[in-house]
Amino acid sequence: MQDAEEASRETAKAPLSGRVHILGIGNVGSFIAHALASRQSRPPITLLLHSWAVYQSFRRKKKSIAIQYNGLDDIKTGFDVEVLSNGIWHEVLKDEDKENVESEIPLDQVEDISTDVNYEHIECLIVASKASITKTAIKAVRHRLTKDSTIVLVQNGMGVVEMLNRSLFPDPENRPNYVQGIVSHGLSRLDKFQISHRGVGTMIFAPVVTEETPALLAEEDTHWAPTTKYILRLLTLTPSLVATAETPAALLQYQLEKLAANCLINPLTALNDCTNGELLYIFDITRIMRLLLFEISSVIYALPELRGVPGIEERFSPERLRRITMNIASATSKNTSSMLQDVRSGSETEIDHMNGWIVRRGEELGIQCTLNYLVGLMVKSKMIVHQRRGNASIPLDIDGVPSVSEFADQITSTKGK
Repeated sequence: MQDAEEASRETAKAPLSGRVHILGIGNVGSFIAHALASRQSRPPITLLLHSWAVYQSFRRKKKSIAIQYNGLDDIKTGFDVEVLSNGIWHEVLKDEDKENVESEIPLDQVEDISTDVNYEHIECLIVASKASITKTAIKAVRHRLTKDSTIVLVQNGMGVVEMLNRSLFPDPENRPNYVQGIVSHGLSRLDKFQISHRGVGTMIFAPVVTEETPALLAEEDTHWAPTTKYILRLLTLTPSLVATAETPAALLQYQLEKLAANCLINPLTALNDCTNGELLYIFDITRIMRLLLFEISSVIYALPELRGVPGIEERFSPERLRRITMNIASATSKNTSSMLQDVRSGSETEIDHMNGWIVRRGEELGIQCTLNYLVGLMVKSKMIVHQRRGNASIPLDIDGVPSVSEFADQITSTKGK
C-alpha cells in the first residue's frame, strides 16, 4: 500500500501493513467498507463480526456487501473476516468451503475453518457502532490496540472518547490515537449487508486533541502517529466517501450542529412514535423544539473549546439550529429515526450521548438544562416499557389442566346435575 509506506517513511517506525479493521457493519460501516473496497488501490480490509450467527448471514450473502445506487446494486467481495467466539477472535479462512460450515456449532470447534488471531495487533480500527454500545464493542478488541493504533469513531452523539479513556484506556501513555468523523450521506438498510444510498453527502474527519497531543491543533503536524496519517489519507482519498479532513475545532462545530438536530429529531420521534417528517406538522412539537434549543444554544455558547472562535453566536443561535433541524427532518421525512427503532425494540438508545451530553456539559458550566433532562428520562422510561412488554409472558401450569375429552365430560356431568 503506497499510502501506508509513505506514512511509515516519515517516521522511524516499522512499515505499516495498511490493513483496516471495521467494527460495526451497519449502514455506515457497510458503506465505508464498500467504499474502501472500491478503491483502485484497495487496502486489506477485515470485518470484525461479534457472533457466529452474523457470519452465517454474511456467508449467505456470498460474503459480499452491496450498496444500491439508483436501484442497482454495486456488489463488493474479497473481505477478510474475524469472528468473536467464546471471547476469542478467529480469522475465517477463505478456503473454508466445507459442508460443516453451514452448521451452527461454535466457530472455535469447526476444524480447519479458522485460526486464532486473538492477540494480533490492530493498526487502524474504524468503529461505526452506535455510541451506546461502543464501549462494549471496543472492549472485545482492547488487548489488540496499542499507543500506535488509531481508532476512527464514526457515530452520532458526543462524549465517546472521554468514556473510552475513562473506562478502557485510563493510562495516557498507552492510549490509542483517535480520529472522529461525521456522515451526511443518506443511507438506509434494505437487508443485512445491503444498503441503499439515497442521497450523496460528505464525511468530515479530524484527529482528536488531548492534553498529551496539543500540537494536533495545527493543520501541519509532525506529531501524528503513522496510523493516524495513513487512515486520514486513505479515507480522504477514497472517492465515494466524499471525505475531507478538518482541524479538530472545525470538526467540533460540525458535530455540535448535528448534535443539536439529533437532540430534537431523535427523542421527539421516539416519544411521539412518528416519522421525522411528521414532526414538521404539529405545532406543539415545534414549541418543544424551540424550548430545547434555548438550552442547547446556551450550553454551546459557553463551551470553553469554542472560546475565541469567531461567529459562534450566529452559527449556534436557536433560530439557525431550528432551520437546520427542519431541513434535515424534511429531507428525511419518511425515515424512522434510529432512536425510535431502538425504543420499539427495547434496545438501549443513544440519548445519553445526545441530550444527556448537553445536560452534563451544562452542569459543568453552571447551566440548568431541565427540559433536556426531562426528555432524556422520558425516552429511557419508554424504552423500559417496551422492554417489559417484550418480555411479558403468562405463566402456565400445565399440570392439572384437563384434556379436551375430560373437559367435555365435566360439562356433561354438570348439565346432568
